[in-house]
Amino acid sequence: MKFDRYLREHFFWIPAGLILVFTIDVLILTMGGSIYLMLYVAGSVFLVITAGLFLDYRKEKRIFDEVDEKLELLEKKYLVSEITSLPNTQEAELLQEILKKTEQSMGDQVASYRREMEDYKAYIETWVHEVKIPISTTKMIMENHKEDPIRGSGLEEEVDRIEQYVEQAMYYSRSSEVEKDYFIREIDLAELVKNAIRKRKKTLISGRASIHIDESLSNEFPGGKKPHSDAKWLDFIIGQVIDNSIKYAKENEPLSLSFRAELKRIEDTDRICLVICDNGIGIKSAELSRVFEKGFTGTNGRRGKASTGIGLYLCRRLCHRLGHDIEVESEEGTGTTTRIIL
Repeated sequence: MKFDRYLREHFFWIPAGLILVFTIDVLILTMGGSIYLMLYVAGSVFLVITAGLFLDYRKEKRIFDEVDEKLELLEKKYLVSEITSLPNTQEAELLQEILKKTEQSMGDQVASYRREMEDYKAYIETWVHEVKIPISTTKMIMENHKEDPIRGSGLEEEVDRIEQYVEQAMYYSRSSEVEKDYFIREIDLAELVKNAIRKRKKTLISGRASIHIDESLSNEFPGGKKPHSDAKWLDFIIGQVIDNSIKYAKENEPLSLSFRAELKRIEDTDRICLVICDNGIGIKSAELSRVFEKGFTGTNGRRGKASTGIGLYLCRRLCHRLGHDIEVESEEGTGTTTRIIL
């Protein structure tokens, strides 16, 4: 709150003071008063008006400064009225009342949006479970008709892809509430990797992909460190990384995927990392910093790869919810290395 602006907004007190001084001086002259008395009256009125304006400015500034200070300290700024103690004045009481009404309105809006989100989330989860039935039925029918010529047309791979997208939708809908549906325990990294590969074996086989799972995934780390995570959520994250490797494989070269474990020191603590490397088309260095942004597809995603820009965004979101982290290193034309830091 600036004093010069305050004076401009309360400028009417200056002509009011001048009129008051002129009126009193006229009365003094009429009654035969001296010029000294007139100057004394003029000076007194000037001092009273100046002091009144200054004190009023200080009072208002103190009120708004306190609100602003508390506002800066709050993460949820709409709760400022709950921690602000204002002076017992009419202006302060009105400001407090306005803040409380604003908070109440915000609370009502948030509650309304939360109900809508919960309804939509419930619908998505119901839809996912329902759509899994015809997908499973389709896969069973194809399994029972192994001699059908259509089996060599790539239909199975497309059905698997549909199932993966459906799974992605389910995990996305649950990603805001991972803490309600996870169980951190010791995990078998090698088994998780093998399970994620098994789910995509048809696509990997048809693409003549080579897989290397390093023994380090099964070894015990120095100091007895063992990987801990939620197996279900981590299985999904690993699957998303593999799906990206498949999607961005080179057209004229079979995909090569390797998996290993390593220790990475972060803030004086050794963290176990699952490292996934491929020999795909890689990512431009200028785009690396944006690969985790929601909806970012990059140059590769615009080259007919049908990218949604959701996979890596969801991976990082889930990793952070689980207390993990994820990093991507890549060189265009060489391949991509992804580290899931447990």
